Amino acid sequence: MSSDDLWKTDVFINSPIIKQLKRSTSFFKDYSDWPELEDYRKLFARASLDITPVAQANIINSFEEQYEPRVFLKRELQTRTRNWHDFFNAMVWLTFPDTKNTLNELHYSEASKRAAGSNRSKLENRITQFDECGAILISNNNDLLKMVEEHQWQQLFIENKREFQNNFRCIVFGHAIFEKALAPYLGMTCHCILVNNDLLLEQCKASDYSQLDKYLSKHWREKVPISMNKFHAFPILGIPGYWHDQSSEFYSDKNYFR
Repeated sequence: MSSDDLWKTDVFINSPIIKQLKRSTSFFKDYSDWPELEDYRKLFARASLDITPVAQANIINSFEEQYEPRVFLKRELQTRTRNWHDFFNAMVWLTFPDTKNTLNELHYSEASKRAAGSNRSKLENRITQFDECGAILISNNNDLLKMVEEHQWQQLFIENKREFQNNFRCIVFGHAIFEKALAPYLGMTCHCILVNNDLLLEQCKASDYSQLDKYLSKHWREKVPISMNKFHAFPILGIPGYWHDQSSEFYSDKNYFR
């Protein structure tokens, strides 16, 4: 077992990225070892989710038994225990249930149209990309969002640092990003949807993501499958306080801040 497979609860508070999930991870703060499936089930039931965490299948014999179809058809979420990737996936389900259900529905609908063994559709790939590494960048200042679009990282993080800290939030959605945050490294990048909305910004400042969940679910149903615009790359460790050494040399690293 590697160090990344060890159960630890200090990251729920000490990691600025993982801390976003505190409303769900607080359930496990006193656990001395990994949760079992029954623990996940209790938490999902407490949140009134009609999803049941179950053990991962050893053998898959049909399309209906695959991961996404099984979620859609049987409402069963295959979850490996003693596994950070699946732990964070469960936490995102608890935080963004509407969006997760929408992504699953879209994924299933697309997959069910394909011939067996064929490649995923463009939409399926987009869903997977966001589900694994996605984030939502929210601000009430369109100039800041424009800096993201234009990759003006010096302007965003340094020249407009105070405005960025006051009126900009990066809300991580992808469970792979949370897993990477256990041992952050230069190169960590989120694939983002940009949102200019003052009310959602204020709610996210208070760690309330319920309305953002509804907004994001609607966005995926009405916008993404139609426009299929590319997500915006965002070097998340550029956020003030997200990396241990944010000197001028750090922000001058063109390999990360491209």
